[in-house]
Amino acid sequence: MKTNIAKKFLGNTSWLIAQNIYSMLLSLVIGSLTARYLGPSNYGVLGYGASLITLFVSISKLGLDSVILNELIVQPEKKGDYLGAALVMRLIASIFSVIGISLLVFCIEPGNGLLLKVTFFQSLAIVFQVHETFNYWFQTELKSKYYVISSIIALTITGVWRIYLLYSNASVEWFALSTSIQALVIFGIAMIMFRKLAKLKLNIHLTDIKYLLSRSYHFIIANLSIAIYMQIDKIMLGKFMGEKAVGIYSAAMTIALLWVFIPNAIINSALPLIISERGKNYKGYIKRLQFLIFTIATIGFLAGISILVFGKLAVSILYGSAYMQSINTLYILIWSTSLAILGTSLSVWIVAEGLNAYQKYMALIGAAVNVVFNLIAIPKMGVSGAALATFCSQFVVQFIAPLLFKQTRPMIKILLGSFLIVNRDNLNLVKNLWYSMIKKDIKSFSGEKLN
Repeated sequence: MKTNIAKKFLGNTSWLIAQNIYSMLLSLVIGSLTARYLGPSNYGVLGYGASLITLFVSISKLGLDSVILNELIVQPEKKGDYLGAALVMRLIASIFSVIGISLLVFCIEPGNGLLLKVTFFQSLAIVFQVHETFNYWFQTELKSKYYVISSIIALTITGVWRIYLLYSNASVEWFALSTSIQALVIFGIAMIMFRKLAKLKLNIHLTDIKYLLSRSYHFIIANLSIAIYMQIDKIMLGKFMGEKAVGIYSAAMTIALLWVFIPNAIINSALPLIISERGKNYKGYIKRLQFLIFTIATIGFLAGISILVFGKLAVSILYGSAYMQSINTLYILIWSTSLAILGTSLSVWIVAEGLNAYQKYMALIGAAVNVVFNLIAIPKMGVSGAALATFCSQFVVQFIAPLLFKQTRPMIKILLGSFLIVNRDNLNLVKNLWYSMIKKDIKSFSGEKLN
């Protein structure tokens, strides 16, 4: 039974990783060509707009991601009710977010018509990203391959669109529409697949909306705070140093994030398995959690070393001489990214233990630290100063903030214990499971009969 669950988990994770590899390669090639074509200034406009939009994305999601997954596992009979409520909640929040983004840009950058148009086109994606509601069901059922198919089709269409824009020498406003087109295509295909596979009637009840908000409002504040300390560097760079600095920073951040699809896929697949284990076997739940944390930490360390060795070459090949100033920034951002992904794995424990409020407090601490450090570091160190501020805020959130609250101190103990749980037997088990999954996929693809 355990082996079957593990195989299902690894199969689900394989699909997620496959999608993200395709996304990474497509974004890497077309994104770098776009950056070269637009130049640091116009590329910075896209990055500046994206950072402002991210603040509202965290609001539009209403903190539902982890809460919905937990509720669908704990109360499977309520799937139709909770998914219906979440869909309506996110749609309303998304519409208000698009309006809020335009008002924010108008207030902080008066007279910047280009930025206003770019952010509006980009922000339309928030409305179509309600497709993530369908993904809650795919994740809990470990059927992410169907959602992956939707994403791959959308990525391909968007890639063709952006190649056409490069060929036709289009303006930056047209590139801003790419994200929205991608979200729209995913929404359409994911909805069709959900209706065909789930066969659920989506119900909308005010009581369910109130219940979900009562569980998620902590995450709304937490996610907004996380967005602030992840995006405030680009926003402050744009205000203090201009859009070219944002373009340099964005190039470094793009490379620093290339690897995160692997840990994110693992975490997304592991989350329902870990939460479901808590009620049945607490020791097994902790063991699964610690194994996840160790895996994510190891991947992050390897990613950091790889960037230190090949980062300069990567910037040169992908972006060219106009972006060489981003190398030192990249060396710093790769470690802040590693810490952020480690924090994502640790948040599984917070959700499972019902300590959602403390996620909010720790994120607020991180946001405050990042703003203060940016005010100090950007005038003195420029773009690299913004990267250093992000690293410091991530370090505080992951290692210092949990110690400030009695309820979250065990998280540090679990983190430290994760480096003691891995042994040769566990590693061999994982290796054998991956091998069996790959072998099965190859046979299925080739049409061979499986035993």
